[in-house]
Amino acid sequence: MQSEAQLLARCRRGEPDAWDELFNRHYAVAGRFVFQLGSDFSREDADEICQEAFLSVIRNLQSFQGGSQFQTWLFRIVANKARDFLEKQHAAKRGGGQTPLSLSAENPESGLTPDPPCVAPAPDVALLN
Repeated sequence: MQSEAQLLARCRRGEPDAWDELFNRHYAVAGRFVFQLGSDFSREDADEICQEAFLSVIRNLQSFQGGSQFQTWLFRIVANKARDFLEKQHAAKRGGGQTPLSLSAENPESGLTPDPPCVAPAPDVALLN
């Protein structure tokens, strides 16, 4: 089995087999790390986070300087992708990405508004004098 540095050098040269090996070495460990970050992640969530992390690794491997172990760098990417995933989930729960509904807009089908304006009765002029 070749060293991590040799494998990364092969990946930088664009060898498809090297990418497969890198993925096979680190994907399961990265998935377990996702579950350590948050117990509310589902298996599908972890897969999505890991896929995003590995896409980022592919795009940014040239910037990895080797000042730390590859796995340390990968885990930082995974942690960032997990944080982004949670932020996106929370934004969706708050209605992120959806068109806001105006409370004064008419429904085109019924002609009604969700919150009809309050019409105060006209003041009785006799009571004001």
